[in-house]
Amino acid sequence: MEKEEVRKIIQDNIRNQIELDIKENNDGVAVTSSKIGGKPSVPADFEWPKYHAKWFEEGESLPLTFWAQFNLEEVSKYDKDGILPKKGMLSFFYCLTEDELFWGTNPSEKGSARIYYFEDVLSLVEAEFPEDLSDEFTISEKAVTFKENISYPTSEYLCEKYRTCPWDEYHECMEETGYYELPLCHDKLLGHSEFVQHCSEYLCEVVHRGYNADFPNGREFSDEEEKLILGELDNWVHLYQLDPSFAPYDYKLGVDGTIHFYIKREDLQALNFDNIEYILDCS
Repeated sequence: MEKEEVRKIIQDNIRNQIELDIKENNDGVAVTSSKIGGKPSVPADFEWPKYHAKWFEEGESLPLTFWAQFNLEEVSKYDKDGILPKKGMLSFFYCLTEDELFWGTNPSEKGSARIYYFEDVLSLVEAEFPEDLSDEFTISEKAVTFKENISYPTSEYLCEKYRTCPWDEYHECMEETGYYELPLCHDKLLGHSEFVQHCSEYLCEVVHRGYNADFPNGREFSDEEEKLILGELDNWVHLYQLDPSFAPYDYKLGVDGTIHFYIKREDLQALNFDNIEYILDCS
């Protein structure tokens, strides 16, 4: 693949993203506000999500940590492609433990991260933390604002989508865009995933099909199955990228990596957030 061809496929795969500017305080945060941490805004009958891992003791489960919520009416003016709903609240939860991390690469970990959508924002109330949620698994409340920007595809994504992407040519093209001189974007909505070692969309599709994406024995898919997996890459929407090792999240338990939440386009359009996938990828 020649450099000009690489440059073209990079340009063809540019997406819009919404970057988060996380404040150092919670000034102006209300029940209906987008925010990081604190107590989530939920319906009055909301049941706090819990997760039971296979290595927990029998009957043991842990409350998930609330990470962030986004009022989509606040977000919508930055969503240039109209991907997200125009109203409602999106809330993100992920399970923290003292001993293990959940990577999202095994179907057995389903439920260790959750996304909730609440359509009627004005009816929401502030939840109380569960009694069995340790203080070390809560996050300080911070206000957040947004700005739009463009998002370049990673070489990992292009390698899966096109089955090849010359490393040197890719980085030469990206250097010419000035990408490597831009400030790091730790947290954002939409766009391409960053700080990844693998193509997150590929891993999501593998897990979605019931396979273990850790590939302990290598990739053992048939050519037909591989083709079906690759055909779904662009059907995954990168909803939210969060960096738990970043200061606004209180450097939660030394989670060294970035969590990427994904949903299929048809599920997003149907407001069905039961089938989301996530990937925790070491940066």
